[in-house]
Amino acid sequence: MLLSYQDRLSSNLEARDLFWRSFFWLSVFATTIALDSQVSLRSVAQTVSIGRAAYRIDLPNDPSGQPRRSIKAAPKISQRLKDSGEPVPSNDWCSSLVWPMHSSHSLPMFAHPLAMQAHSDGLGIGYNPLPRVSDRRENGKIVQAGTDYRYPYQESLLVGLKGMRSDNCVLDRYSDWTVTALWRHLQPDSGKSSELRATFGHGLPFVYFKKKGDAPILVRFTGAKVDRSQTPVNPMVFELSGITAACSDEKSKFQLAVDAFQNAGIGSKARLSYDFEGDGRVDRVETFGLMATDPSSESWETYSSDKQPIDPLLTYGEFADFENGTVKFEFWKCFGDGDLRLDLSQCSLNLPIENGRFFLTSGNKLSEHHGAGLAVLDGGENTTQAKVFYRAENVLGVTVNETHYGLFAPAGARWPAGDRLDEATTDLAGKDFFSVAVLPDANSKTIERFEQFAFAFVTDTRVDFHYDPKAAQVVTRFSATTVVEQGDNSQTMFALYRHQHLNLVYPDRLTTDQYESPRGQMKVVSGESFSTSTPFTGVLPSLPCAKGSRQHLNRLLDEFVDQVMSRPEKFEKSDTYWNGKELGKFSEAIQIADQLGRNQQRDQLVELLKSRLEDWFDGKDDLFFYYDQRWNTLIGYPDSYGAAEQLNDHHFHYSYFIRAASIVAQFDPEWVAPENYGGIIELLIRNCANADRTDRRFPWLRFFDPYAGHSWASGHAGFASGNNQESSSESMNFATSLILYGEATNNEEIRDLGIYWYATEAAAIRQYWFDVNGEVFPDRYGFNCVGMIWGDGGTYGTWWTANPEEIHGINFLPLNGGSLYLARDLEYVKRNQQELVESNQDFHTADSGEAERFDRWQDILYEHLALADPIEAEKMYQRLPKDFKSEFGESRLHTFQWISSLKSLGQFDDEVLADHPTAVVFVKAGRKSYVISNFGNGPLQVKFSDGASFTVPTGLHVLSY
Repeated sequence: MLLSYQDRLSSNLEARDLFWRSFFWLSVFATTIALDSQVSLRSVAQTVSIGRAAYRIDLPNDPSGQPRRSIKAAPKISQRLKDSGEPVPSNDWCSSLVWPMHSSHSLPMFAHPLAMQAHSDGLGIGYNPLPRVSDRRENGKIVQAGTDYRYPYQESLLVGLKGMRSDNCVLDRYSDWTVTALWRHLQPDSGKSSELRATFGHGLPFVYFKKKGDAPILVRFTGAKVDRSQTPVNPMVFELSGITAACSDEKSKFQLAVDAFQNAGIGSKARLSYDFEGDGRVDRVETFGLMATDPSSESWETYSSDKQPIDPLLTYGEFADFENGTVKFEFWKCFGDGDLRLDLSQCSLNLPIENGRFFLTSGNKLSEHHGAGLAVLDGGENTTQAKVFYRAENVLGVTVNETHYGLFAPAGARWPAGDRLDEATTDLAGKDFFSVAVLPDANSKTIERFEQFAFAFVTDTRVDFHYDPKAAQVVTRFSATTVVEQGDNSQTMFALYRHQHLNLVYPDRLTTDQYESPRGQMKVVSGESFSTSTPFTGVLPSLPCAKGSRQHLNRLLDEFVDQVMSRPEKFEKSDTYWNGKELGKFSEAIQIADQLGRNQQRDQLVELLKSRLEDWFDGKDDLFFYYDQRWNTLIGYPDSYGAAEQLNDHHFHYSYFIRAASIVAQFDPEWVAPENYGGIIELLIRNCANADRTDRRFPWLRFFDPYAGHSWASGHAGFASGNNQESSSESMNFATSLILYGEATNNEEIRDLGIYWYATEAAAIRQYWFDVNGEVFPDRYGFNCVGMIWGDGGTYGTWWTANPEEIHGINFLPLNGGSLYLARDLEYVKRNQQELVESNQDFHTADSGEAERFDRWQDILYEHLALADPIEAEKMYQRLPKDFKSEFGESRLHTFQWISSLKSLGQFDDEVLADHPTAVVFVKAGRKSYVISNFGNGPLQVKFSDGASFTVPTGLHVLSY
């Protein structure tokens, strides 16, 4: 991966000596500093030099003399982890375990399919396959429907040791997608101590437990609060399939004969689901109102669509004609104790089609003929108990909260008797291991199959990736190391996210086992590893300037440069994010100036970039980077958006710095030499994406989650919904910056790391932010994109506004030569734009009573539209008023250049791939344009998958074949 600094600097003895002297002092400081964050190093040293740059290892006060924002909390890690010297991880799905922000144990951690939460008495475990969709409300009224969907944490089991109470739970071990949590307990009466360790992670159906001490394992079953008024729980289900008929817009009607025996006050509801095309997807849902049974005994009551009309909040989807379609009718209990029964001879359903009267039958079908007999709806289980569905000597299968689990103890262990259990305890037959698995169903063959894997305890996980330029593919191998505690099977089970199983190298390995998750269906493979192959579609440093636009571009360039040079302060902002966006804006202008042959203006802007970066990299008080030794991170000051005190968003902020450095490297390669500023740039890269596993200064790939396929923004993940990420596009800007910096400096390790991040996260964004295939978002979620994802779901919103322009735009900006992944689904781009228009009208009408077009970020939105329809984007751009103010990271120069370039080139062709990372293809009216950027000093040969081949000199070139 990335070269070690010893290797990178070995060609320069003076620089190497400087590095090792600096590293020595840093090591001394790391071993002598106490956990008190206020300890000062001023008496010894303030900075560590790296080439001509430096970073601070003390934290000075701000210019007003006040302490700067910093991380106050110490990481919750075990003594073993402290002694090992392993860097502290953060910004992951499980970071609330490490960060004592809201709990001394943890908040919910969503590993998928399982979710976990650490408590003082053990680990809570749950699996929730049912989404909860909510609306944006103001003053009690729905302003926008279906703006948020969650699969919230629903605890079913609490696994601990009998009598255990631990003051805190700490991180003891971690690997690429698993963690091990540690609880210690001292028994006050006997003075004996006990320990419990739990290993869990992404894609693992199992949680593995190891214990020390005499205390037996204790599993308590907990009932989750399920909103049964919204969600059918254990319903009666009646279906009719193979329907082909015209459908009217009238609602369906039904009548049920219901009896509650002698149980009064039992609430029930009904729901109809329509699949008009017979493709397995629900197109319309109608949910009907609540009926509570009366107090009279043994009397039949009528539940009908006339008395209990449609619930508008739980009804969605449009009517359509049936083409081999299906209808499902569900009837379930919402509250109350006891059973309900239906007299099937008096239960009918009228669908809005010709000859649409049907009857409920005992075969769970809807039939043209009257049903007969009684159908009994089970009174339901006590939700604080587990129902035992399987029992063997050492294996127990239980159902809790309508989900199913296997408890796997060592051979010879015993579980308590009974069909329903409040808790279960076992001494593990004198052994120290035990596992729990969530099961896809309550079939005995399923739990017996899972038992084969229950004693291969995962102890390490590892991701290895390889970029194959000839195939333009990133091949990623996910492997697990296990220790066999019992039996002879060393393989484990992996539940694959959608972006993984769609790109699985051997798809025939997929089993029939699957789980629901906030990222769509997870499908299971077994073995020691699996691999994916994901296409890399290429990036550019800039789009090429269209020939017919050069006169106007020259005028806009002059205006841009004049405006910048006339300011007393060339840069308007001084924090890492907003100043970073300015660096990005200057970077785009430099590329345009270079293409126009305006070398003087180009060089002026390059010098400004260099000067500003040098200000950040000199280690002095105004602008500087500081290394926090407790959290193994590099923090830029002045900071913003919690980057300092919460470790948020570093990959967003630093992407602009690295991108700017790649621009400088094009025109002044000496500036990024190791003895100059190359070392500090690589340090910024390592802070966010350290790919050198031997480098103990930073954790491996801090911000990127290799199993989830995307990065996380929050450092602490201290939310009930887990971690989150809003601006997926700025994460892609980080990946793009690595690719371009690696190309500009001839560093394949950095380049390939960026390609891996780019290809993987692009695949995840298509599925989880945009749901381009319509297979991830729940039915009642009202939009075709999310503004941000959470561990337990997604939301049509941002951290700062509900304005649709910014909800959509935050996952587009900054638009640049790395944004072409957004154009892989052109029809989706148009759907996204259309929904934005409609949502924006609804939003502004609800807020002010007036429907508006766009009043924020028009340039970002039109640039995105240009990917699919540059002619329409140009028309909209031309309508902008003269006093239009660009989004802060944008300029009129770049917006016009982007739209005019796409109008000339046509649309991005993601089916033709190149064997070079900065080469792509566009198509217009059947004519292909091959765009190639050569960062080298000599000719470059590039081959495309459609057979085209070119040899190009240095620079950006547009060619035809």
